[in-house]
Amino acid sequence: MVQEMRKMKDSGIEWIGEIPEGWEVRKIKSNFAIYAGATPKSEKTEYWDGGIPWITPADFKTTDKYASYGRKSLTSLGYDSCGTTLVPAGSIIFSKRAPVGSVVIAKNALCTNQGCLSCIPNEAVNSTYFYYCMSIFTEQFELVSAGTTFKEIAASTFASFLLPCPPLSQQNEIVNFLDKEISHVDSMLFHIRSSIEEYKKLKQAVITQAVTKGVRGERAMKDSGVEWIGEIPKEWGRTKIKMIASFFNGDRTSRYPQPTDFVDDGIAFLTSRNIDGDEVDLSETKYITKSKYNSLSGAKIQIDDIIFCLRGSVGKCAINRTLSCGTVASSLATIRPKDIHPKYLLYFLLSNVASIQTAVFMNGTCAANLSAENVANYYITLPRSTEQKEIADYLDAKCAEIDGLIAKKEQLVKELESYKKSLIYEVVTGKREV
Repeated sequence: MVQEMRKMKDSGIEWIGEIPEGWEVRKIKSNFAIYAGATPKSEKTEYWDGGIPWITPADFKTTDKYASYGRKSLTSLGYDSCGTTLVPAGSIIFSKRAPVGSVVIAKNALCTNQGCLSCIPNEAVNSTYFYYCMSIFTEQFELVSAGTTFKEIAASTFASFLLPCPPLSQQNEIVNFLDKEISHVDSMLFHIRSSIEEYKKLKQAVITQAVTKGVRGERAMKDSGVEWIGEIPKEWGRTKIKMIASFFNGDRTSRYPQPTDFVDDGIAFLTSRNIDGDEVDLSETKYITKSKYNSLSGAKIQIDDIIFCLRGSVGKCAINRTLSCGTVASSLATIRPKDIHPKYLLYFLLSNVASIQTAVFMNGTCAANLSAENVANYYITLPRSTEQKEIADYLDAKCAEIDGLIAKKEQLVKELESYKKSLIYEVVTGKREV
């Protein structure tokens, strides 16, 4: 017997589209009691490190749909001192800012800070169904958010946000189906992402081996005199980077560009967003006028300069192959090779040896940052110039091979994420029957 296709109707909501007859579209507040979070005073030590779980949006940036505990917890005194609410297991926790739209389910009773909204379901609701709904409408939540420094969705706006609402029995069927299917997709994503990380480790290991041992096979070695470098080929030297390169900071004066100084076309002003991969990426470049550029005292970029992150993503670096004119943000430094092959210097800075020195200079500091002077004092291995080029050419080929494998894996991740979102959408809006 052929199963009759279910009848559909217009939901009246553009991003939901058609839903089955018998389904409704309801405001979130129709199915949930919604509570804001709060934060006790940080200086009151008696408010912290107790037995009450307390989470923030930073605590549920994860592929797991459940949250149990955050990095901090509250005492009873801390809980009573602020306006947060302890919500039961099964509640949906929604990030209202930074970023808008991340969502998890409380695995146990917990409370939140003011960056979250907690949704306690009524008896006629399967909260996991609405977790799946909210997880795919991130863009729509962002569209109804406001703010200049960062986007934030108002509690009243969130409460009035419309979602599809099937009968409870169908909510349960949908959840059973999606839990199984999404678990399978997430398992594949986990293994693919793990393999990507392994390829990245392999790439760094290949680079480290080449810049500390060379690429000529077995040869006589000697102690480098630096613990984290170990033995190096007998004919190699070692020095500090400041002996073979010049360093230039970004402008740090009152003339530093403000948001109103950026223009659609002009001279490139590089930020950490441009350090994506081994070469400077110009796809998200900011621009300033020539007069603003001339007023700045910071680095003036040249071809083959290496751009190095001093703050934020500390240690990320890339070589400039295309810009003959430009400057950098104050969070970056420009390293200009003098008596060294530019790509060899880049690869050394991408090696584990450089990473260890970054960690050494950052040890004991509160903020995640370095100074250009720190990097200038890194020890670097120094083969003869002909071998530097030989190593750089070898690594160009090997890294391109590994990067190609990583790119294929990353494309597969994108396709699976797209399939996952599409599957959830089709099912929670009733376009695909389960």
